[in-house]
Amino acid sequence: MRALWIGGLALLLAAPLAMAKVSEEEAARLERELNVRGAEVAGNADGSIPAWTGKWLGLPPGLTWKGPGQEAYPDPYAADKPLFSITADNMEQYAARLSDGQRALFRTYPGTFRIDVYPTHRDFDYTKEFKQRTLHNATHTELYNGNDGIAGYTGGVPFPIPKHGAEPIWNSRLHTTAFHQAGYYDDVAVFANGSRASRRSWIQQKVPFADPALPIGSDYRDFNKYQAFVWTEVEIPVRDKGMITLILEPLDYTQLPRTVWRYMPGARRIRQAPNVGYDTPDGPGGITTVDDTLGFNGAMDRFEWTIVGRQEMYVPFHSYRFDDPAVKQDQLLMIGHANPDYMRWELRRVWIVEANLREGFRHIYGKRRFYIEEDSWAIAITENYDGRGELWKTVLINSYYAYDVNGYEKRNQMFHDLRAGIYNTTRIINETRPWNYSAPDPGADFFTTANLRKAGKR
Repeated sequence: MRALWIGGLALLLAAPLAMAKVSEEEAARLERELNVRGAEVAGNADGSIPAWTGKWLGLPPGLTWKGPGQEAYPDPYAADKPLFSITADNMEQYAARLSDGQRALFRTYPGTFRIDVYPTHRDFDYTKEFKQRTLHNATHTELYNGNDGIAGYTGGVPFPIPKHGAEPIWNSRLHTTAFHQAGYYDDVAVFANGSRASRRSWIQQKVPFADPALPIGSDYRDFNKYQAFVWTEVEIPVRDKGMITLILEPLDYTQLPRTVWRYMPGARRIRQAPNVGYDTPDGPGGITTVDDTLGFNGAMDRFEWTIVGRQEMYVPFHSYRFDDPAVKQDQLLMIGHANPDYMRWELRRVWIVEANLREGFRHIYGKRRFYIEEDSWAIAITENYDGRGELWKTVLINSYYAYDVNGYEKRNQMFHDLRAGIYNTTRIINETRPWNYSAPDPGADFFTTANLRKAGKR
């Protein structure tokens, strides 16, 4: 791998778990040379990454928007033009800022895959409450029960100054500011011959740790034993129409397993699904695993986690155009990969985390690498290797700032099986409706098996 740089964060790559939280002195760097989320405020040496400004909270000035769930977020950078384009012909010129997975996509699809690099923007801020939670976490939150539990966490970013390999992953899956979110979406697999498999679903999700009313200092071990509640209903394909899945996602996988119940309309009954996690196949095409979701999802105990370093890289970011309702799926999804015309790439600083399969454990991936953008803590790229150490899958993940909840949200995920020539793009909303990231609270009884039985009878 290329040489990596380690900024000024004094990473302790082999630090024991007891050193997860940082000292008051080190935490004082937040809101000085680091913004409150732990990203470097300063730009890079040549100015291609600007300094963080945080000048906008919510909808930027000059933009109009009808509101959540009614209209796609307007693109604040729609007037930008690409600075340059990277292709298979010139990729070696930019190799230092490309991942192995990106270069593999250039080699696999040399005539069509392209990276258009746009100006980098660092303009968005977070609420006062979110910042206070993150500042509290810096000196209180720590890993326990291996990598699968966190103590002293009170919402916000758990580890703004991470020391251990599992901590950036926790930041990525707990960074959301959306307490409730709901909407329709499509998952579409595109096969090498151009044929497709699609699934349309409705999702309702509740994230207790994003509750803005939670008192700062509340420990989530006492507040709630679950990090998320998820409800999905399938509309397409017809054979699965009416299938409802209820997922209770624990905060500590060593104490509670992920719990999944499913209503099967053909049988007209509810069944608890056993062992839904790790490398269980998921989605159209069957090329993703359950723990591929949102970059990484679920228990972490089968892998050893290491922070490799930090690096400047071209990653998907500010991906508003990908959700444009004027763009149809036939335009958006090409054979091999998404249409480069609708992708936006920026030069960003990323944390690189590597996960290697532990001896004596089983998983279809022998190694995984994660590239996590510093301002958002969103996983932007992942690479999955087989048991022989050969690159197998490259995953690209779009993200953007959601104006109604004042935070970055991960959006579409593109899972590329480099051997089979298949890719699966998730959470497409161009032909449905925009998600509502500030949806009303569905009530305490919504995410229950009783409600699942009731919904199945309707």
